[in-house]
Amino acid sequence: MLPDVRYPLLLLAVKKLPEREALEMCWQAIDQGASGVDMGRNIFQSDHPVAMMKAVQAVVHHNETADRAYELYLSEKQ
Repeated sequence: MLPDVRYPLLLLAVKKLPEREALEMCWQAIDQGASGVDMGRNIFQSDHPVAMMKAVQAVVHHNETADRAYELYLSEKQ
């Protein structure tokens, strides 16, 4: 379906997921051609929102994998 889409795609997460799952979903969306993600709850309800923002940014803007982004999240939350 994605080759036929002519508009940027965004991912909207409806509920808060565990951080690792949220980063995997984020990576899968970007890998499949999404232009970005909207993860309000996964950031604002996180125990470590700055670390989560940095991890999501790593996936969306720096093409990092979910595994690498989760490692970044773990290192930033300390």
